[in-house]
Parts: sequence; structure tokens; C-alpha cells
Amino acid sequence: MLEKVKPLLKEAGDRKKFFRRVASFLPPTDQRYRLIEKAYDFAEEAFQGRQRDSGERYFEHLGGVDLILIDYLRIKNYILLIAGILHDIIEDIPSWTIERVRAEFGDEVALLLDYLSKPSKEEYPSGEERVEVYHRRFENAPREFFLIKLADRLHNLLSMWSLSPEKRAKKIEETKRYYLPYAEKHLILLHELEEAIEELEKAKPA
Repeated sequence: MLEKVKPLLKEAGDRKKFFRRVASFLPPTDQRYRLIEKAYDFAEEAFQGRQRDSGERYFEHLGGVDLILIDYLRIKNYILLIAGILHDIIEDIPSWTIERVRAEFGDEVALLLDYLSKPSKEEYPSGEERVEVYHRRFENAPREFFLIKLADRLHNLLSMWSLSPEKRAKKIEETKRYYLPYAEKHLILLHELEEAIEELEKAKPA
């Protein structure tokens, strides 16, 4: 199952291949195509020079999530693709706020990004409380949120091989506790997440 997903990771930062996919269901003159392009450009600029803990260029993670949505989950909804490519921008880039997202892309994208972003440190100074509140909000999130969030989590699991066993174990436990129940409830990427966890657990030292 994951053999269909893993090749997407190699193309995550390739703009030409990304928009060739978008052009297969939206012509470039369509306003929805242009909004996806606008979001792509904003994200690439915002995360320029940033890397993930795994060492990869951060933008490749954002592109990878959208490729899972497009190629694997067959998502063609431009709202979801915009939210997918921007899913970390509120949390990680101070110049981006929910109000700015709403002004650029509208209420639907802003709502999804609000669910996709942990509360601010000003609201919840305690890191543990921030994470707890973030996961508690999953109970009321729309199904569209889980399409993005579970694709995000799958990409995280597939790209964390270079992390320490301790960090991998923490991410696995978090996935089992907070993500697999919703993957099962909404029938989104359940088997793929389970398979990714199984591969990581087999690689853990005895």
C-alpha cells in the first residue's frame, strides 16, 4: 500500500510536476488554479531556507502532503489543496495569521487552518496544555480537516527515519492515541498509517 505513496516524497518539491497534476483537473486560467498557485508561492516563500528535523527542505513536506491528497486520495477540491499547502504557516510563520489567511483565501481555508494550527503560546503558555487543547479540538473538526491532517501525519511517519528512536517512538505513540481513532472513524488512510507505524516499529532497536 505504501509503495504507492512513497514515490510521491521524491517529487514533493518539484513545481512543474506539482502543477502538471493540478492542470489535469483545473485549467491554468481557472481562478481556483490561480489560488492554488498563489498559496504554493506564499508557502514556498514563507518557508524558504527552513529545514525539518529530518534534514529535508521544509517546503517538501508541504508539497508532499498535497501530493498525497491529489495522487493518493484523489482530492480535487481547491480549498483542501490550498489548506494542505499552507497547513503549517499559521503555527510556524509569525507574519501569517488567521486574519491574513481569511483575507487572502476566504473563510473556508481560514477555518481549516484554525483547526490545523496549535493555539498560540500567548493563549496557552504551557506546551503540554497547547497540545492537549489542539487534540481536543479534533472532536469537533469537520471531516475535511482529517483529510489534510491524516495526510500530514502519514507524510511525517514516512519521513522520520533519520530521527532518533526516542523521537520516532513519541510520534508513533501520539499517532496511535490521537490519530488512528479518527482515521478509523472517517475511513481515511487508516491502513496506510498502520503500515507506516509497523515499519517504524520493526526498525526500533531491540
